[in-house]
Amino acid sequence: MELGAILMYVTTYFGLFTAIFFFMTLLENRKSLKSPKPTRLPKVTIAVPAYNEENTIAGTVKSLLAMKYPKNKLEIYVINDGSSDNTLKEANKFKKYGVKVIDKPNSGKADSLNQVIKKCKGEFFGALDADSFAHPEAIKRLVGYFSDPKIMAVTPSMMVFEPKGFLQKIQYIEYLMGVYLRKIFAFLGSIHVTPGPLSLYRVEFFEKYGGYALNNRTEDIEMALRIQKKGYQIENAIDAYVFTVSPRKFVPLTKQRERWYSGFLQNVLAYKSLFSRKYGNLGLFILPASFLSIILVIFAAGYALFSMGRNTWRTYTHLRAVNFEFWRMFDFRLDFFYWDVSMIMFLSMITLVIGIFIICLAKYLANRKESIAWSYILFMIFYWILFAYWWVISAWACIRKKKIQWGIQYE
Repeated sequence: MELGAILMYVTTYFGLFTAIFFFMTLLENRKSLKSPKPTRLPKVTIAVPAYNEENTIAGTVKSLLAMKYPKNKLEIYVINDGSSDNTLKEANKFKKYGVKVIDKPNSGKADSLNQVIKKCKGEFFGALDADSFAHPEAIKRLVGYFSDPKIMAVTPSMMVFEPKGFLQKIQYIEYLMGVYLRKIFAFLGSIHVTPGPLSLYRVEFFEKYGGYALNNRTEDIEMALRIQKKGYQIENAIDAYVFTVSPRKFVPLTKQRERWYSGFLQNVLAYKSLFSRKYGNLGLFILPASFLSIILVIFAAGYALFSMGRNTWRTYTHLRAVNFEFWRMFDFRLDFFYWDVSMIMFLSMITLVIGIFIICLAKYLANRKESIAWSYILFMIFYWILFAYWWVISAWACIRKKKIQWGIQYE
């Protein structure tokens, strides 16, 4: 059996196994999908770190002010982290509504959040990125999980805000899948990232184990792994919706993913002791499966592109040698005689059907009503190539210890 066939079989079987396992996990815990109602409404502090976010900062703060949570129990900080645009001016407009504004030289997101943690009066602390907008019920739904003292953080459901362009539509499907997967990871006790947009933490965790790690590419991954390392749990409120403005252009999107993926590698290697039966599903399955899926996609994508190019060139040279009229290749006729009925094709079709079912389920769980057909087609065609490319450049960035800073402009 040639290398390509082996890669396809391994990738397909692995994909089918994880897809079925995740769905069965969701099915088993289906009665626990809805967030529990909070037994009390404690004081919550939300920090909005901002670097050159003049176009979105107002919408972010307004979404917090519109929160259906007691006003005397919600403390809001905006931290202008050395912006060179009108971010500070826009933030100051909200002082009259009780929003506290901190203006400081640029020192990064982690340091901005740590400054608020030292000042906050809330029992719980969270951050909302300055390009994100929270659902009015989000905080209340997040707080409901903290009745369990073992829960140290709760994550929301993140979705792309008003996707329009080619790349945003692809990310829209990716984020929908994230809504589905993050809830499953919560059921498995294996959440390994607490996203910047509105994850909530107990302040006592920072008091015991320190604030956000400085000079870290993805402080939200480091924090999640640290929580797991200390023996605490992370939950997910699937109905706590947060919408974020995603990159519209290729270069900013690639820079974002390079930071995310290289940060994942950096932090997982730093917490390599988590790869142990002591940490249950996280150490024995989720983290190893993450690395295996990355490796499989990179090799499968590379081999597929190589084979496609090689076969296209061979076909072109052969047909040209016999003066074949290329326009006849576009005279398509449906003929079942020429269908590929191999086992790998059969498994691929099953994978496709399961994929469609899962994305429809994710759409339902995320309470989205709009059509996603075109976005899903784009996702299926292009995402695996982008995913492989981003991981290759991210791994290379780690190898050469490339410095990656916070503050990416998405226009």
